Formats: sequence, C-alpha cells, structure tokens
Amino acid sequence: MESLTPGSEAALDFPGLLRYWRGKRGYSQLALSLAAGVSQRHISFLESGRARPSRAMVLALADRLGVPLRQRNRLLLASGFAPAYSEHALASPPMQMVGQAIALILDKQEPYPAVVLDRFWNLVDANAAYRRMLGTLLAGRRPASLDDDGQRINLMLTVFDPRGLWPVIENGRQVGRYLVRRVCQALQVQAHDQVAREIFRRIAEWHPEMVGPAGELLGDDDAGEGSPPPVLPVVLHAGRFRASLFSTLTTLGIPQDITLQELRIECFYPADDATRTVFEALADMRTAPARAPAHAAS
Repeated sequence: MESLTPGSEAALDFPGLLRYWRGKRGYSQLALSLAAGVSQRHISFLESGRARPSRAMVLALADRLGVPLRQRNRLLLASGFAPAYSEHALASPPMQMVGQAIALILDKQEPYPAVVLDRFWNLVDANAAYRRMLGTLLAGRRPASLDDDGQRINLMLTVFDPRGLWPVIENGRQVGRYLVRRVCQALQVQAHDQVAREIFRRIAEWHPEMVGPAGELLGDDDAGEGSPPPVLPVVLHAGRFRASLFSTLTTLGIPQDITLQELRIECFYPADDATRTVFEALADMRTAPARAPAHAAS
C-alpha cells in the first residue's frame, strides 16, 4: 500500500524549511550549492542554523528550488524579512486585465464547461455551461463547502461527497483514485495548512475503501490489464443527462502575485459525439444566467 499522508512542512524556522524544500526537490547539499553559486559548507551552515541567510540568499535558494510564491514569503518571514510577493483578490483593480482575460477564456469555452479554482479547489468563477451542468447533476442537492455559511463551493469536496456529485460519476473508482493522488500531491506543498488537512480528512472519512486510516491509498482490485486510454474521461450520469468529459488545466505564465500563481482554469471537452450533442442542447435551453458573480480567491 502506498502512503499518501501529507508530508510535514510544519517547521517554522528557516533551517527546517530549507531542508524540507531541498529534500522535496531531490537536491543534495552539493547540488543546491552548485545551482545557487555558493559553497556546500554555506548550505550546511544554513540548514544547521550556524549561519543566517540574507534576503537575497533566501530568494535565490527559493528560486533554484522552485518554491511557490506563498511558501517563498514563508521562508522570508522565517528568516526575519518582510514578504516579497503580494496576494490580491481577483476582483481588485491591479487584477483587472487578468480578470478580463479569464472571463474571455470562460466565455469562449461555451457551450462546454469551464471553471476557475483557487489552491484549495474553491470555486472562484465558472461559465454558464459549467453552472448548468452542476445544477443538472446536483438536482437541488447542496454542493460541499469549507465555509460555515456554505457560500463558497468547494469542487473537490463536492466530487467526493456522497450527497454531492459522487453518486452521478459512473467511473468514480478510477476518477476518485486519480483525484486523491492529485489532492495529496498538492497537500505535500501546504501540509501545514489546516484547510488542506480538512479536505484530506473529509475525503478519507467519506471513502475508507479508497483511503486507509493511516492515509494510505488502498489498492484497486478492479484495475484492468493492457494499455490505459490516452486520457481518463469523467463519465457523469444523472437521469436523462449523460456525458463523458476530459479536461485541460491552464495556469498563468510568470505570475508575480500569489493569487495568480495558485489559480487554475479547468476547461472540459466532450469525449464523444453524444456528449457534444448534450451540451449543445443545454446551451439552447438558456436556463442559467450568462455569468454568475465571482468570488475572490482565498
């Protein structure tokens, strides 16, 4: 069995964080020293706490290790420096042009679904096709949320929720195991965050057949032999609605803001002609507003 329990990035001091990220990226002290242009001895001193890094050194090491912007700020704070990267709400004035670009992507994806998610898979925005599909599949059931007021839809939890989308996913075992791996890969970066741990906890609670008590991924007895398909479609079936979809993920290039780096735009496409017909028919119904209000990313 493979352990998928999120790893620890809970160390608050710079030496511990540097060791964590160096190990996560598979660098030896020598390899990191060569990449950063410093001596191996200096890397060793930084990791043992015998030397304190400059602000420039923290940023240089974080860059070489490919540390996400949010965690780069954390490295700076742990070293006694102010954060370097901003975190603006998507609806704020500095984000205006990016917001317009995202709206264009969503609109151009019609009549097929597209959704914008933050780092915890909370719904930031979606086009009308996605909202029509979600409304059809849930049939009045309330989508899952991490908020007490239930205002922000969490799509990862909604997928796994037995009262959400899980009953309408025909190939839930295959899709679920892929998504559990995706969740755990993301949580390895932010395992210290209580929100991340809550997502993992709920999925494990709902699906003990998929995630063991120690956070291990349980084996798939139904795994077939032979070559897998080029992409794994998600097959959704609720009443007369049936669709087979695959998706692409889009991220923003060279982001300098935490919110923008963590945004994901997922666009869905029909995996067969019958699905294409279904979404064209849904678009003709025009039962949903053209755009729903967006929520700022957390």
